[in-house]
Amino acid sequence: MLYFCRTTKIDCFFNSSFYVMNKHSLLSAKAAMLSFCFLFSALVANAQGDPGTDDDGFIVSIVSPPSIAKYISNGFLDCGWVGTSGFGPDVTEELCGEVVWAPDSLACSPLPAGSLEGKIALIRRGACGFSLKIYHAQQAGAKAVIILNHYANPLDGPCEARIDASTYFGGMSGLDSASAVTIPAIFLQRLTGEEIDGALKAGETVEVCFVFPRFTQAWAAYSYAVPASQVDTLGAMVVNFINRDNNVVDNLVIKVDIQGPNGYSESFEALQDPIDPGAELLVGFGEFYVPPAVPGEYTATFSSNLYTEGRDTLTRKFVVTDYTYALDNLNLRLDGGAALNTDFANGGFQYQTAALYFTGDAGAVATHATFGIANIDSVYVPGGDDETNAVFVFLFDGDSDEDGAINLSGGFNSIESDVVAIGTYIMKGGEQEDKLIDVALEDFFEPGQAPVLKPNHPYYLSLKYDGINNGSGRCIAFTNTANESYLVINGGSTSPIFIGQYYGGGWSDRTIVQRLQLEGYTSSAKPEPKLSADKFSITPNPGNEYVYLNLDLESTNKQVVVSLFDMGSQPVRQSVVSNIQEGQIRFDVKDLPVGTYIMTIRTDEGVAVQKVVVLH
Repeated sequence: MLYFCRTTKIDCFFNSSFYVMNKHSLLSAKAAMLSFCFLFSALVANAQGDPGTDDDGFIVSIVSPPSIAKYISNGFLDCGWVGTSGFGPDVTEELCGEVVWAPDSLACSPLPAGSLEGKIALIRRGACGFSLKIYHAQQAGAKAVIILNHYANPLDGPCEARIDASTYFGGMSGLDSASAVTIPAIFLQRLTGEEIDGALKAGETVEVCFVFPRFTQAWAAYSYAVPASQVDTLGAMVVNFINRDNNVVDNLVIKVDIQGPNGYSESFEALQDPIDPGAELLVGFGEFYVPPAVPGEYTATFSSNLYTEGRDTLTRKFVVTDYTYALDNLNLRLDGGAALNTDFANGGFQYQTAALYFTGDAGAVATHATFGIANIDSVYVPGGDDETNAVFVFLFDGDSDEDGAINLSGGFNSIESDVVAIGTYIMKGGEQEDKLIDVALEDFFEPGQAPVLKPNHPYYLSLKYDGINNGSGRCIAFTNTANESYLVINGGSTSPIFIGQYYGGGWSDRTIVQRLQLEGYTSSAKPEPKLSADKFSITPNPGNEYVYLNLDLESTNKQVVVSLFDMGSQPVRQSVVSNIQEGQIRFDVKDLPVGTYIMTIRTDEGVAVQKVVVLH
């Protein structure tokens, strides 16, 4: 079972007409039609009547003055807005108004009657609850409210959109007077707030609109970064169109323009059948498109012949690398992640993430996993043994039965026994959020060898942190990136974080850095010494009642730590022996279920990882 340290709401839209999505035979038309779940949370939220100004599908348009005019999207774009509140109304139609400061910019006390009549009120965060501020503006005649962020600490940047001390990109909670709020409210990061405030101080009129774009939820690739040797069909290059007109839309041509390094350019167009009012259409472009295997950044711009406003043009990027797979956008977000310790405790102190990557026609050899730790001071235990300070890395086969579908019918439990490679990182205590860590991957079936990946095949790279072993009670925060969308494919997200269901939005717009490196990648990590195979043996294997680790080391080792894990990476046995050179360590396995287990052996002379089979 995988648990996330923070929950995030996500709704899914099932489009039965969609059939172009495929990864060779991996995603059949039927599977795509039945289980391709896109993140149309805004539309579904409206349909379900969810309370609050919560992902209603609109974007913010600063109409005037021209010097600061722009569109601001909720998530996936730099300096987006946190347009959510757990109270107030849905936004169901476009809303525009002049923006003015509330007479008391904190609005924690009642405001003069009529002082905000017909205006959009600008209010600073702080000193009292969000809902109370909004209610006071409402009572003064405001039609909507924009709450502006402040700098909470020296690490906060102008694009920071923190709601409270522990939540990034979360919703405004309702406290006093929440049930009485009848106007919408959003929360803007500091940069836009400073731009609006500057225009107001200059005597300019600021007009802001909440508008609904016709193009939503565009993707360009299965993963943001893919190695050049694995470049393949971009079956994930899609965009969703919504007919927001009151009339049938005819002769609509939707297109994507792709720009890349060295002047590379490619364009695709698709003429659409007539589209009824309110109807949605998912359009795919990449079924037969293979980008060049040339390292560099590529930009896909989605637009149309009929709608040319900025709100109706979307861009997405992907990168071709030398050896690196990545779901993150290769830009680290240095704000400590979003780990909530209460959710971690409720989840049994277990935290595991995973990232889905597809190989190309050539297959590959994987060598390393790359990630970072953002809160080492919270989770590192000085003087703790290796298991206490361990982060485990697993590479899972996403389609072990090779039936062409990702094996997630039973959630992540469906693939947790399909380990193909493993690695272990022992925290040192000095890790920095902006310094990524490389961990060598070792083939589970051929210890000492790098795993060979099948062609045209899905693999899940997974990071596992065991808070029970650690004992700190604190959830690890892995280094993350911001403003990068990612897919939900065949019922499983490309960056799943599992806590009873899959969340395609991670920490709203955050993605954990968990990169898969291929052969040729130059690692900064010093290779961990391997324990020679002639220094240990495991007997019997398979074992029935007992399994013995037999040691014949070069010299007396100060400490030997041996752990036995099940295929869900849960520790089931551990033994710590001091001052040992030769001897035998016994493990009682009578009560363990029949199956395959992983034994890690850590000595002063090196480390070994071996399979152990229990067979009663």
